Amino acid sequence: MDHFRKYLNPALEVEMEYLEDRQLLAVQGKGVAEVLERLVPTVDLSRVGFMTGLVATVAGIPDCRVTRCGYTGEDGFEISVAHSKAEALAR
Repeated sequence: MDHFRKYLNPALEVEMEYLEDRQLLAVQGKGVAEVLERLVPTVDLSRVGFMTGLVATVAGIPDCRVTRCGYTGEDGFEISVAHSKAEALAR
């Protein structure tokens, strides 16, 4: 937080919340939205904008935060999932 406070406008209030009970799975590449939609049938992922997200059931696992992002030059999603469900989601 010291880094953020050093560079942000002092009028802004910023907090960091550490979620030690969560894991992150990133999926990226051409057609990723279409592939991931098979696991999230209730959401049209093509309508999720870059750097936005939502909470959804993914592969039958509730309470997953799905965020559209990419840092490899390809389209992608990050899925935050309960630690106890991470291996099941990866499989």
